Amino acid sequence: MPPSTTPDSKADLVGKIENDIRKSGFPLEMFVLNVCSSKNTGRMPSVRYEHIDQLREIDLVAFFETIAADHHTATDLIIECKKSSEKPWVFFSTATYKFDNVTSFMKYTSDFDVYFRKRGLVPLLAQIYPGLKLGHYSDPSVPRCVSYYEAFRSTSAPSEIYRAIDSVITYLDYHRASRIKRSEEFGVFSRFYLPVIVVDGNLFEATVELDKVRVCARPHLQLRTFHREDIYIIDIVSKDHFQQFFDQVSHFRSEERRVGK
Repeated sequence: MPPSTTPDSKADLVGKIENDIRKSGFPLEMFVLNVCSSKNTGRMPSVRYEHIDQLREIDLVAFFETIAADHHTATDLIIECKKSSEKPWVFFSTATYKFDNVTSFMKYTSDFDVYFRKRGLVPLLAQIYPGLKLGHYSDPSVPRCVSYYEAFRSTSAPSEIYRAIDSVITYLDYHRASRIKRSEEFGVFSRFYLPVIVVDGNLFEATVELDKVRVCARPHLQLRTFHREDIYIIDIVSKDHFQQFFDQVSHFRSEERRVGK
């Protein structure tokens, strides 16, 4: 017979579980989920899916949707959460990459593009581009970076930044491909994909010029990365800044709703 569990030992176990949860990434995931719940969004936490015969998971997909009689428009925030208390995340910017507007790199799928292509017209993104000027993709104050590293990480340890990047891009590619395969089910449909990594930890921008290294704390920056033969822009956002970032996306979404009008 196993020994009985006394009230004191149960309380001790509860305390240990609480401490273990605090050390994990779950509090950050719940925080991000609660922020996304503050507006009229769909929310799918802990999405498990199979891609290239491998079971994978993304922390959260939050989405805005507009359903009209003649079209259906959605904006997905594909969110990976990472806690990094001891290893600051550092992203490098350079004077040779100073884009004030990276909207052209946005990933999306739209049935309108089939219609436009047949008639020799420019794609949807180019048509609504002027209306997206107030979005964070065209905010010149957001640093645009091209490389990264985790400070103080052992060279033998895996890169958590790379894992987060691979996670959001893999789900984006998976969902975009599955949307194309299921296009007949929805009618006219447009979907925009915003990959986001939320960091509970220190986030920095670094520049290196000759023998000078400058490091500056940042609440939000964007990484331009070439991954799986395509270019992606990924928002890297600190936990403390995520509410403000989410509010910006909701305004950005108001411009995307003009699709099809």
